Amino acid sequence: MNKLTAEDIDLYRDEVCGRCPGSLWGAKSICRIHQLSIGQIEFCQQWEVSQAAPQSPASYRRGSERSSNKTEHMELVEEDLKDFPWMQREIERLRGLLDHVGAGLTGVYGLDGAMPKGKGRHADHVNREAQKREKHRDRLKELEAKVTRIENAAERVRDDRQRTVLECIMEGQRMNAIARHIGVSRQRLYELKHELVRFLADEIFGDDRKGIS
Repeated sequence: MNKLTAEDIDLYRDEVCGRCPGSLWGAKSICRIHQLSIGQIEFCQQWEVSQAAPQSPASYRRGSERSSNKTEHMELVEEDLKDFPWMQREIERLRGLLDHVGAGLTGVYGLDGAMPKGKGRHADHVNREAQKREKHRDRLKELEAKVTRIENAAERVRDDRQRTVLECIMEGQRMNAIARHIGVSRQRLYELKHELVRFLADEIFGDDRKGIS
């Protein structure tokens, strides 16, 4: 067997160990044959067997490269999907900040506003709070627009397997876990994801797309 690069080892772990009945998946990924975490395995006899197979990690890499052509809008959709869980958390955080800043402004204009303050200090504080609130509001609108357009396009996905892949990605699951969940190789999962991203880009941006088709 040729000397393996770090990338080769990762691919063998994903492609071969991912389908091996000796792999135990759960909170920790364990190889029951080697009695090691799968992430610690540097070589396995099964890797030699799979190296000559049509769906070897080498062919997987070539297939991934062939399917990597994306339009500009597909790249935007892919980025939004990757960030989807974070965007949802950030939306909640910004909403909380806006509530807090709003309460601060109310306090300034309420009882606190009647109390004597140094020259210009009251106006400066109000302006800073108002500017902060405006920045938070703009950021919130931007993120809400991204989340909404993904959710609206997701409603139009009809293929059950693609729908499952999409929901798992939106929940923040890792690709290895998604592949195991739907029972496909990582190569096939990336193909499904590529098709899904193309569909979402068409739904979101219509015919106004740039790049490679």
